[in-house]
Amino acid sequence: MERIGLSISAFVLAYLLDYLIGDPPRFPHPVRFLGAVIAGMERISRRVFTAPAGLKTAGALTVIIAAGGSLLTAVFLIEGAYRIHHLVGWILEIYILFTVLAGGDLYKHVAGVGRDLHFGSLPRARSGVSLLVSRDVDRLDKSGVSRATLESLFENSADGLVAPLFFAALGGAPLAVFYKAVNTLDSMLGYRTKEYKDLGYFSAKLDDVLSYIPSRLAAIFLVLAGVPEKSFGRGLKVLLADRRKHNSPNSAWPEAAAAGVLGVKFGGPDYYNGLLKEQPLINAAGKNAGPMDIDRGLALFRRVSVMSFLFFLISYYLMQTKGVILF
Repeated sequence: MERIGLSISAFVLAYLLDYLIGDPPRFPHPVRFLGAVIAGMERISRRVFTAPAGLKTAGALTVIIAAGGSLLTAVFLIEGAYRIHHLVGWILEIYILFTVLAGGDLYKHVAGVGRDLHFGSLPRARSGVSLLVSRDVDRLDKSGVSRATLESLFENSADGLVAPLFFAALGGAPLAVFYKAVNTLDSMLGYRTKEYKDLGYFSAKLDDVLSYIPSRLAAIFLVLAGVPEKSFGRGLKVLLADRRKHNSPNSAWPEAAAAGVLGVKFGGPDYYNGLLKEQPLINAAGKNAGPMDIDRGLALFRRVSVMSFLFFLISYYLMQTKGVILF
């Protein structure tokens, strides 16, 4: 029972640390090490394979080694630390859970873009949003920067916050690490481009599968979080109408819910590497986003963060105390 209590308190403290401080600069973050491993495996794969089938095989092996290795490493480290001393295991479990959560860092980054827009520094706001999106930001006006920032905030609310909490509740820190590894693989290799369509095929597919439930839970939390603004009905209506308007099977769910709650329009024309691409409109009847909507979006995100934490904390407690423990 003592171990269960320590794991539950680790879950709480990791969330509070992420909520309050995010990812401090120069913090020793295992995701950075994982990124270096993935980049190294990509270089090796491209030297060895050139045919599509070979690159797909290399991509599958990369997933097995990087994600599977991350899972096993987390299991062995945590179990080994707890065998040394419960305090050592507890601290390590807090650290690992803290590193897989990205809600606090996402909030800080979006808030920084919002501040730059409020104080009239459009170039700084463009520079900030360029770290969140892949579109050409030099063409964006204040409304375009606001829209891009909000789209990224709510798409990432699923994979940066809700999904890690979901997998931590389901299987503890090791399963949350596994999800984070797959999500990192997808962010580095899972592009729908000629260069990555084969090497990143399995990364993208597995990330879609793992994100299926969390993205829909994030959308539900967002709609429920619209109750204080009396926009629950509008959020639900837009979610049901526009939840499939995205190339990804998951991304439009939280985006549609948030667009409905905030009453803003997502999607539309964007430039990528100088080429115009027309994105499907989400909540086409909504207004164009502006800097004030970033403030409202951050308040909505905070409500979703607390709501999802409480939901998954209760889930984690029930699974641990009922003996449903995967790791």
